[in-house]
Amino acid sequence: MPTKYQDWELTSAEQKKFGDWMARIMTGHTGTTDVRNEHVNWTPPAKPLTESVVGLFTTGGVHLKSDTPFDVISAHGDWTFRTIPGDVDTSSDLTITHTHYNHVDADRDVNCMFPLDRLRELKQQGVIGDVAPNAYTIMGFNPDPAKLIEETAPEVARRFKADGVDLVFMTCG
Repeated sequence: MPTKYQDWELTSAEQKKFGDWMARIMTGHTGTTDVRNEHVNWTPPAKPLTESVVGLFTTGGVHLKSDTPFDVISAHGDWTFRTIPGDVDTSSDLTITHTHYNHVDADRDVNCMFPLDRLRELKQQGVIGDVAPNAYTIMGFNPDPAKLIEETAPEVARRFKADGVDLVFMTCG
């Protein structure tokens, strides 16, 4: 039996709260663009989770210690992405460069933001088919998301597709 999905409509209180939040952001960061989706897009899974390759994506600013840090100085944010190999040692090889959320707990255990080890465990338990060979990350502060929408997102999607990913688990920073 197909599942029926409906558009998510914000209440007037939720609209006001979001509007107030956007006004504060636009005051503090010049060049901010308000981009809203009219509705949530949903694609039902094509195969069982036990046969699916699961990719991991975060806006939490996670990256390899050996990689270039995200640009946290720019008032315009950083729209670039980083690739993290799926076999990385999460306790010794990863760090976080992001200034728009408190990542103290994630600095102690990156899995609370970037649950790669948990995905590996789900694979070992047979809950998922496999973990993607690469994960992708951005620093989620992007007042003007044009390059993120036009360049970064399509490239990351292309890479996930090339890696044979069936679904992507996303976390935010």
